[in-house]
Amino acid sequence: MIEILAASIIGLVALTTFMFVRKLRKPKPVDEIKLQKIHVMRLGPFSGQSNSFKGKSVVFMMLLSTLTYAEVSIRTLDNFHIDDLSENELTVAKEAEDMDDGTQLGFHIERPHCIPNYPYLMTEVPEAMNQGAIVYAKMMVDKKKPKKAKLDLEFVMDSPKGERIGWFALKDFPSFFSASIVDVKFQSTSGLKNQTYVLEGLKDSTYQAQQICNSGHMLRAAEKQVKI
Repeated sequence: MIEILAASIIGLVALTTFMFVRKLRKPKPVDEIKLQKIHVMRLGPFSGQSNSFKGKSVVFMMLLSTLTYAEVSIRTLDNFHIDDLSENELTVAKEAEDMDDGTQLGFHIERPHCIPNYPYLMTEVPEAMNQGAIVYAKMMVDKKKPKKAKLDLEFVMDSPKGERIGWFALKDFPSFFSASIVDVKFQSTSGLKNQTYVLEGLKDSTYQAQQICNSGHMLRAAEKQVKI
């Protein structure tokens, strides 16, 4: 009888211990609202929940900034013109002194490196001069000794005034990045007018153009691009 009673007591203690341990190991019920908030945090700004509106707005504005473009046509205080040539290319140019026919000296700034390159000169050309012509000139930088320059006429276009404007690529030329004034004197047989350019402020204008180039914005819509 004692043995049976002892076995019953041991069994009861074991059962009580088992139930207690099971209760401790059983996960606590999670409030549905708290669980929903945790899921929203994991899903991110596009979860569809109202409290993610701020996140969606930020992401939307980031995406929008990469899809928009900003046409560039700037006249700096130093009288340089920064213009967009395509969605990834700018030109920086200065018009010649005492000339109103569109004569200008400039260069390109292209992505991805945004380094000034491919200098050019635009000026009125005579009827006898056509695409492919090679012209030689002397460039005097800051009144120093003139140096020889070679210009290749890459194409000719008609201006609104009916003038023939030639676009020359500078192939051989002296450095003018730090120049204050540049004089260009053509051979008399070329029929081109001599020109003078005041380039003070060129470095600052170039820096601003490089900042625009590095901005990441599309510089011009595809349908408005021009190819030179």
